[in-house]
Amino acid sequence: MAWYYIAFDTVKQFFTIKGTETLNELITMISNCTEFVDVKLRTNEKKILNTLNKDKDKITIRFPMEGKIKTREMKVNCLIQAQLGCIPIQDFTLTQDTGRIFRNGLRVTRWLSDFLASSKNNFSALLNSLILAKCFRCRLWENSLHVSKQLEKIGVSLSNAMVNAGLTSFKKIEDINARELELILNRHPPFGNQIKESVLHLPKYELEIEQLPKYSDTLAEILVTVKLTNYEQLQTRRTAPDFHYVTLVIGDADNQVIFNQKIM
Repeated sequence: MAWYYIAFDTVKQFFTIKGTETLNELITMISNCTEFVDVKLRTNEKKILNTLNKDKDKITIRFPMEGKIKTREMKVNCLIQAQLGCIPIQDFTLTQDTGRIFRNGLRVTRWLSDFLASSKNNFSALLNSLILAKCFRCRLWENSLHVSKQLEKIGVSLSNAMVNAGLTSFKKIEDINARELELILNRHPPFGNQIKESVLHLPKYELEIEQLPKYSDTLAEILVTVKLTNYEQLQTRRTAPDFHYVTLVIGDADNQVIFNQKIM
């Protein structure tokens, strides 16, 4: 708690977690944290926030809230989802609030996943907390098509251009011709090569699962192997930061955590 500078009231709230929380429910809990108490809901912001929440003619947030935006917690929730969904916010004050929310939220979500890792009967909540912490780091949903926004030199507009061209995964970006990529992005050489090089030096993982011969009607032995397939390429250059890691978490049908390991 002290390591992440988490407020005591925030910790108390997370102690009420049952272990089956969905991604939507965890976002609601995060939005109620004391860390966001300085975020104010202003009258002139309500129209923009309500449009982000629900609008049949525009792109809206992933998990809409019932009714109108009328509390600080609902505003925080709406801004978190808008940022993760790459929905542009045409208001300077709301953009500033979003930046402040994510600076604090990054710390809170990291603590939450570490906190839940200490228990064994909360696989669903632990998995969703890890996903949410990753979303806060990347400022993208885990299933977002705007994967290119994580790359240096790629902002919202260029990412939108890549999505419109069908470049919705790092594999597709890696496979496309550099000159074609520059045409899509309206950029001069060697911009396409630079983007492809960045993608080429991202860590690539492979997961293998094998059932061993030793098993019975009620018990089976499983071998799970995680491989870093482009290890040699990463020796010369790495796009990901030095503290990059993956978390392997395995659970069962009873919501029990069978295995949880951070792999650096």
